[in-house]
Amino acid sequence: MKDQISNRSKGFFPEEMTQGQKNLMGFTLFFLLVFCYIMARAFLGHVIQLPNIPGGPYGKLIPMVALAFLYFTYTRGFKSTLFLTVFLFIYCWAAEECSVHNGFPFGHYYYSDMLGYKLDVVPVTIGLQYFWIYVFPAYFVSNLITEGKLLGPPKSVGRLLFTAFVASIIVSGIDMAVDPLDATKLSEWVWTKNNYTGYYGIPYMNYLGYVIVMTPAFFIFGLIEKKFDAKPVGPINIYIGAIPLIFYFLSFIMYGVPAPSGVFLVACFTMLFPLILSIDRLKQYFSGRNCPE
Repeated sequence: MKDQISNRSKGFFPEEMTQGQKNLMGFTLFFLLVFCYIMARAFLGHVIQLPNIPGGPYGKLIPMVALAFLYFTYTRGFKSTLFLTVFLFIYCWAAEECSVHNGFPFGHYYYSDMLGYKLDVVPVTIGLQYFWIYVFPAYFVSNLITEGKLLGPPKSVGRLLFTAFVASIIVSGIDMAVDPLDATKLSEWVWTKNNYTGYYGIPYMNYLGYVIVMTPAFFIFGLIEKKFDAKPVGPINIYIGAIPLIFYFLSFIMYGVPAPSGVFLVACFTMLFPLILSIDRLKQYFSGRNCPE
């Protein structure tokens, strides 16, 4: 990535960007602003009635998937991003299907109708939910923390496995803010057989389950990146590099603040602390210090 780093910037877009690259990153920024609008509507609903985004359960999903897909395409290339999207679509649905029927790897629960059409007992778009909520921030945050660089994969198989493991822990940490709101408070899915156990009615197994499921997922994607020789399609400056960290912070606010009492404090350790570490590594990377390739 070293030759793709740009310090020639008078703003968000590096000077050497082509118009096509500006368009791609411009649409990415647009969908990040849509996410900000969704947050504003959620937080200000009791003060001012902002127009709703049409599309029912997919009105929030489509812009967020577009954000993650476009950013991955710019930083990792189209082939790697398409593989990741299709892989998560199938892999995460299968993991959830297994858990709903058997209680492994996440525990016992069932989905309400709030996330849209189901294939058997699991929303058909569950893998896309994983893509934007978990994988998008966790991929970049884990690379910054373990490798000191924005983009992967690590050169050795051992380092790739370690980074995948850290990414899965970050996913589990994000879910410690997401689950008490979306499940316990909004009932998008409902936990069963968990009386007097776990965290806000959520079994501890759920968080171990993310490590079990997502470590192989990140590892497989890292191998695919190597196979496709994934690289950015255009120059990257610190502003572009900060987009997944900005999204990660906004997610921390969106899920931590309105969640049941105490979740915000938990999220400070499971989300805010990794964010602070990754911001420091991002600054070091683009200042030219501690920049392993």
